[in-house]
This record gives sequence, C-alpha cells and structure tokens, in this order.
Amino acid sequence: MSGPLALGLGAALMWILILLWSDARPAQRFWPPNRGNVFTAAWAWVLTILIYVGLIRTASADWNALDLPMGLRWGLGGTFSVVGSVIQSWGTLALGLKGTSGWHVGLVHQGPYARMRHPQYAGQIGMLMGVALISGTDIGWMIVALATVALVMAARVEDRFLAALHPEHDPYREKVRAFV
Repeated sequence: MSGPLALGLGAALMWILILLWSDARPAQRFWPPNRGNVFTAAWAWVLTILIYVGLIRTASADWNALDLPMGLRWGLGGTFSVVGSVIQSWGTLALGLKGTSGWHVGLVHQGPYARMRHPQYAGQIGMLMGVALISGTDIGWMIVALATVALVMAARVEDRFLAALHPEHDPYREKVRAFV
C-alpha cells in the first residue's frame, strides 16, 4: 500500500473509530464534542484534510488508471467537484466556522439546512467523488468509499446528538432528509 493511500485510508478510519467511540459512549464522545475548542477543531480539520491529501496524492500517482474518457472525467467529475464544493461551502457559511469545528451552535435549519440536514457532508462526498472521477483513479476510490462511510456515520451521530439536545430536531428530521 502506498503512503498517500495509507494516509487517506488511515485518516478516514480514524474518523470512523472516533465516531464509533462517540456513538457508543455519548458522555465521553469526541464528536461532536461536549464543548468545542481549538484542539477539537484542529484534529477534526487535520483528519479531514489528510483524507483529501491522501486522495489527491493517490489519484495523481494513479492518473487515469481506469482509462475513462476525458468527457466523463472532466464533465461528470468536474460537475461533482464544483457542485459539491458549492454545497459544502454554503453549509459552512450557514453553520459558521465554529459550528463546523465542533462548537455547538444550536439547531440550524435555514439556508441549505432547510433542504438537507447535512449539506457539508453531502458536499464533501460530491467533491471526493469528483476528484476520483477527474483523476480516473481506481485505488483512490477506496479512500472515497471509506471517507463516505465516515461522513454518513458522522451525520447519524450528529443527528442523535442534536435530537438529545433539541426536542424540535425530531420534527425537523422527519421533514428534511439527511442528504439530497
């Protein structure tokens, strides 16, 4: 296994382990933290960035291994990347940087959160898929798959956390889908 592949898979696996721990032990959870702080923000962002670095480095070493047509790679992959980035950025703006870094900012249900409960995660999944398609990677899809598992798990853990704190989360969850 190459270093960049191990980096991306390792960071995604670390997120999964953190989420499994947090889900099994809510009183001792790491994510979402009981109280956001700079340390929590740092490790959360570092792990997320390492997933992207691992995918990009793996993809560049594995460039077009699937021999995909240029139109598919740049057309569909580019669309996934741009649309995913817009959705993720819109979610970040609506939630705020502190909210995306572990500080509790309440139940946000306006902007993109009126249309889906986890726009940031949906956008990240789209961006990861777009990078994998643009590069035409085959082994990079392993990082995309594991990171997608982590993002879906994060959405479920956060939904349970928010439901425990906010009685209005259950009606919101019934009305608004987790992802598109």
